[in-house]
Amino acid sequence: MKSPLRISRLLDAPSIVLTMISFALFLIVWWIFSNYLINPNLIPSPTKVASTGWAMMIHQNLLKDIAASMLRVAVGLVLGTVCGVVIGLLIGRSRLVAALVDPVLQVIRNLSPTAMIPLALVWFGIGEEAKFFLIFWGAFFIIAVNTTAGVRATPRTRIRGAQCLGASELRIFASIMLPSALPYIFAGIRLGVASAFMTIIPAEILAAQEGLGALLQQSSLNGQVDRMFVALAIVALLGYWTDRVVRYLSENTFRRYTAYLSEL
Repeated sequence: MKSPLRISRLLDAPSIVLTMISFALFLIVWWIFSNYLINPNLIPSPTKVASTGWAMMIHQNLLKDIAASMLRVAVGLVLGTVCGVVIGLLIGRSRLVAALVDPVLQVIRNLSPTAMIPLALVWFGIGEEAKFFLIFWGAFFIIAVNTTAGVRATPRTRIRGAQCLGASELRIFASIMLPSALPYIFAGIRLGVASAFMTIIPAEILAAQEGLGALLQQSSLNGQVDRMFVALAIVALLGYWTDRVVRYLSENTFRRYTAYLSEL
């Protein structure tokens, strides 16, 4: 049995080591299930998925599918982030805007991107605009709600201190409220990233000739389970690394705006 001291030292190891251990354990469990517990035709082994993905990367259009999906995610996520942050800041700062906009926002945000697919097809057809809209829809409300919460959570002592020093409302908003809301904004963006990658699959399954969702649909119709797992694994990994980038920005690039949280 490991002593508490050894366990503590293990937990203090660099996060990259623990991350690699986590992925290794997951792959081992996956390998055991696919080789000994479940029919490998239903759940192919990690090595089978990796070899299939490599062959698709070299001899087929896998890179083109990845690029198509990432472009759609990027456009929809950027639009959702910009609009969500702006609306969230306005709702959090203005009582009038909150009274007029927030009730409607709280009602329609319960409509999932999947529920909006039929309407998106009617509005935009089967072009790229429909996919951008669905990803935007999935990210916008999450980011708007988190931004609103961040503005409203601004420490009142900071606002009162700035008012005592004669700061204008615009200066208070730009120099105090917005920086204080950044942790909430980035939390919303991280949730928006997850929503975007969950939305891209159904958006592309219904109306796309290329993309990971289209690849998943075509592989399903042909009974190619290994190719389906390739598409799912790539979506999961792309989402993971996109989230890591957003987390890095929030923890490092904007650290001077969020340092006060460590003092609470």
